[in-house]
Amino acid sequence: MRSSPLPLLKESAAESVAMAAQYPAPMSVEASAAEYEPIAKTPTFEYYGFVVYMVSMAAFVVYLVWAYLPDSALEAMGITYYPDRYWALALPAWWLATVGFILLFNIATNMYNTPPLSSIDNITDHFSNLDDITDANGFYCDQVGGIPPIGDLPIALVNKCVYH
Repeated sequence: MRSSPLPLLKESAAESVAMAAQYPAPMSVEASAAEYEPIAKTPTFEYYGFVVYMVSMAAFVVYLVWAYLPDSALEAMGITYYPDRYWALALPAWWLATVGFILLFNIATNMYNTPPLSSIDNITDHFSNLDDITDANGFYCDQVGGIPPIGDLPIALVNKCVYH
């Protein structure tokens, strides 16, 4: 006899009512909504992002006004205390030099931390994660931007791509 996926039917209505009493009755939408606190429809980080955007735009406009308007125009607006105009060029130049230094420092640190070809760190054993890319038909070397899957690259493939 084939079993039904439905629960077993009870012999009497009294047993069915007793079984149904074990489970809570479904709540109405109004009752279930009253139990929970309302959730904000817009996440608060969107408000913070908008405020940061508006403040940065206002600061940029103030910077442009300070950098380009002559002293007489600023004094006519009642602005008498402001930094020297030297800083209008010096600060952006320093920021640009700092970003360039960080990029070059990152490249230099990566080159310094790369082991030489004769290092024991380049030895491959059975724990290495080598995907079958040893012959790769030149895809990773010939195609600009060819990116192999994540894993250890065999030194032979690296030498082939770099030196041929």
